[in-house]
Amino acid sequence: MFLSDETVVYYLAGTILLTFPWLGVAWGTWGFIWEVLMLLAVFLVGRRKGWLITTGFLLIGYVAPLLVLGETAINQMSLVPLAGLLGILGWHKHWPVRRTFFWSAMLAAVLGALPTLSFVTQGFDAKTVNDMINMIVQQYQASGLLAVIQQQGITEMQVRDFLQQGIHFYALIIPSFAAISAFIEFGLVFYLVRRWFKEDEGRIPFTRWSLPWYAVWGAVLGIAFYLLGDQFSWTVLRGLGINLMVVYGALTLVLGTSVFLYLLQSPKIPRFIKLALIIASFFYFFFSVISLIMFGLFDLVFNFRRLPEES
Repeated sequence: MFLSDETVVYYLAGTILLTFPWLGVAWGTWGFIWEVLMLLAVFLVGRRKGWLITTGFLLIGYVAPLLVLGETAINQMSLVPLAGLLGILGWHKHWPVRRTFFWSAMLAAVLGALPTLSFVTQGFDAKTVNDMINMIVQQYQASGLLAVIQQQGITEMQVRDFLQQGIHFYALIIPSFAAISAFIEFGLVFYLVRRWFKEDEGRIPFTRWSLPWYAVWGAVLGIAFYLLGDQFSWTVLRGLGINLMVVYGALTLVLGTSVFLYLLQSPKIPRFIKLALIIASFFYFFFSVISLIMFGLFDLVFNFRRLPEES
């Protein structure tokens, strides 16, 4: 009796859900690739067996390391694969693709950022910050950059103060980097799964990628949290606002690029204007990035490409 390829893939995916959390802790292999494989397994098992069985497999996989290795195992495991369960639920409930992706990816981002919150509250200790600053200053001295900076009237003490502020700001936005990484992981798996099972929903070209209009409220909340936190000196609210703006900056950059490429394909725009826009985007790179972010942000509301709303 021969097993079909689909059956083999299903059993392999189920094995991944049951064993990878424990193996990841025991071998110390939790990382981007590990999480991508688990997310892929979630979608593969969910497609064939449904949401409940997939949830059961995943819960067994996560509980087993806690029982065998103790509570400390939770600090070594990533919760990002759990976001795939929401994607499976939307899949079987026939939610619109934009809605399913947005809420699942946002859940993945939140789960990815959670382990970093404890670090943000503690931050870098004074000795670590001082060692990092000394190392950077020594590199500046060896390269001659420090002498050039001092010729501009900037003292070494001012350089150290600037580096200290930069290190503390970096510690503040670490959750946003973790959230973006989780967003990328989920987006990659979501895209691969849709290509794999293209007979169900087909492929959406990059120039037609979009999100539900209400996604813009995340950016609005980020700005509001930052302004309120800055006004009333609420550090937590200010940090939340900054992290939300960083995440939405990356998200709207992708959407803005999609809008820009869509416009370049329009037959109504003359070729010389398209060429001028492409050349200008390279010469004024920083301005182009800001423009793409604004394009993506306002496209959520104004729908520049006139894409049909999903129901």
